[in-house]
Amino acid sequence: MSEEKLPLPYLSDDPDERTAIVSLSELRNAPRRQAKDRHLLVRVKGAELGRVARLPREQFRIGRSQECELWLGDDGVSRKHARVVQEAGAFLIEDTESANGTFVQGQRVTRQLLRDGDVLQFGPTAVFRYTVTDESQEALLQQLYDASVTDALTGAHNREHFDTQLRSELSYARRHKADVSLAFFDVDHFKAVNDTYGHPAGDAVLLSLANTVRNMIRNEDVFARYGGEEFALILRGIDCAGANTAGERLRERIEAMRVPTDAGELNVTVSVGCSSFADLEDKTPESLVSTADKRLYAAKRSGRNRVISQG
Repeated sequence: MSEEKLPLPYLSDDPDERTAIVSLSELRNAPRRQAKDRHLLVRVKGAELGRVARLPREQFRIGRSQECELWLGDDGVSRKHARVVQEAGAFLIEDTESANGTFVQGQRVTRQLLRDGDVLQFGPTAVFRYTVTDESQEALLQQLYDASVTDALTGAHNREHFDTQLRSELSYARRHKADVSLAFFDVDHFKAVNDTYGHPAGDAVLLSLANTVRNMIRNEDVFARYGGEEFALILRGIDCAGANTAGERLRERIEAMRVPTDAGELNVTVSVGCSSFADLEDKTPESLVSTADKRLYAAKRSGRNRVISQG
């Protein structure tokens, strides 16, 4: 039996005459409106703008402690600053005796029912919006955030995200008396690659390098494109000797790469400069970056394709 058809007179090239046809199965299979069952905190001010955190049914802790489900490295945020709990299908925010307060819609609270659109603030700078939305909107928000912190060519984090994460890692290292190291590295004679083989070949080199690095680092390490052919790697809990070892392993893996291009197979090397938080007198992000950068250029001056982590 042929399938029943429905006339839709409003779908017409000539609005006065044409009748369009659509099948009942098409109507039945049309996408349904998704349920608004995703409860999110979306960062709207401060570092990591656009960051998305979905609220689970279980307790959701917020603060500077690494045990928190939403870790915030902002100054003025307490280790155990606040928590979100669910009661009778609704979410409530509770301040957990923070030093600088938890605010909803600008008012300091100890316990408050959350409503869609509420603006939450933890300490002076960490500001989020509570929103109730559907699966597709959550995915869109996450894609927008990922795009905002990612280098389009290599897929590494971008410079802005690197700067934010470095400050957070140093803040963590100070509080926990831990170490953190930084490795700067860039491609030796990269300008010659572009000039000789063309920019598409140069792009292929950077992409292969990024893929190689991603496959060898830990989840907690932060890999970023710092600029041009220069990259950075933040190594949590790693001292100077460990950073040197990581740099050597990275250098060897990149030297072993074979990059296919239209101009033929290419191989490149990198020079690496490392610095460690514990070894610095001036324990600031600027000092960590400056020291690693100086050692990177010392590696280049002394012959390239090497790691320098001292001096």
